[in-house]
Amino acid sequence: AVGDAQVPQFEETRTGNLVMIFGGHRYNKLTRCRGPKIRWNCVKTPAGCRVVVITIDREIVKILNEPHNH
Repeated sequence: AVGDAQVPQFEETRTGNLVMIFGGHRYNKLTRCRGPKIRWNCVKTPAGCRVVVITIDREIVKILNEPHNH
């Protein structure tokens, strides 16, 4: 239903990198992203998970390659 969408949370790691937490999964910000549009890869990308989330001004606009493989 409208309004039921989960809101992503953002945290800074000890090393100063921004991570997004959404739907029980963690995502790393793609370092080359500039401006309001950011691409986030699941932290399990090295293990073959292909889920990508696109945000604009910290709002999710697109989720690609679902579901997670873990």
